[in-house]
Amino acid sequence: MKTNLINTMAIVVLVTSISAFAWAGDTKREASATTRCDSAQQNDSNQEGSDPSVSMKLDQLQKEVQHLEATEKERQEEEQKVNQERMKRLRQQNEEWEHSLLGIYGG
Repeated sequence: MKTNLINTMAIVVLVTSISAFAWAGDTKREASATTRCDSAQQNDSNQEGSDPSVSMKLDQLQKEVQHLEATEKERQEEEQKVNQERMKRLRQQNEEWEHSLLGIYGG
C-alpha cells in the first residue's frame, strides 16, 4: 500500500513539475516573440519615414487586412447561422423520432 502511495505521489510531482516547466518555456518564447515584433515595428517605422511609396503600400496593406478581417467576420457569422439551422433541424428530427417511437411502442 505504501509503495502504491509513493508511486502515485511521485507521478503527481512529476506531472506538475513538467507542466510548470512547459508554462515557463511558453512565457520565454512569448517574450522573445514580442521583442522581435517590437523591433520589427521600429524598423518599419524608421523605413516608413524615408520612402513615401512604402507608406502608401503600408496603407494599402492595412486596408486589405481590414477588408479581409471584415469578410472573415461575415463568413464566421454565416457559418454560425448555418450551424444553428442544422442544430434546429436535428432537434426537430429527434422530436419527430421520439414521437414516432411513442406512437409505435406507446409511452
